Amino acid sequence: MPRHIDPQLEGRILEAARKLWRKGGEKSLNMRAVAKLAGTNTPAVYRRFSTREDILKAIVTSYQQELFGIIQTCKSLEEVALRYVDFALSRPREYQLVMSGLLPRVTSERPSLELAIRRSSEFFRDAEGDYRALVLAIASLVDGAAMLRITGFLSDENFSVLQPALKKSVELLVANASQFRA
Repeated sequence: MPRHIDPQLEGRILEAARKLWRKGGEKSLNMRAVAKLAGTNTPAVYRRFSTREDILKAIVTSYQQELFGIIQTCKSLEEVALRYVDFALSRPREYQLVMSGLLPRVTSERPSLELAIRRSSEFFRDAEGDYRALVLAIASLVDGAAMLRITGFLSDENFSVLQPALKKSVELLVANASQFRA
């Protein structure tokens, strides 16, 4: 008797992997746990994702797409920066995964970064402008702030002091965009 193919199984596997990652990070993600939470068996998971790293790659890609969707509607680099930090702080485990050493192993794509770089010339109404250096400086700044909070280095009190300073720093960088133009 032929096997019944479940078209939603891959989606359930990825959602199960995301839930496990969100709950317990890397130590909670194994093929057996993913299969159980997805309502299937381990061989079915292996047929779709031959290794645990393949599942991690799919999760990273899904988080990258989620962040891309969030910043795609932004109207300025300042808004991109603020929404980026919001994403990181609202999904700390997911953000740490995306920014981990795993990312370069599984993909060279940085869709959100490339979107911000492409859109920066639009934001500044400068079709020929290359603002990659500016976007990278802002990304470094907001990633640093997010990671300081996520790792617990900054207390709530200190982070509340940092937030307006971070916003002002991004505004100053944007106000001086021409100095970063390639």
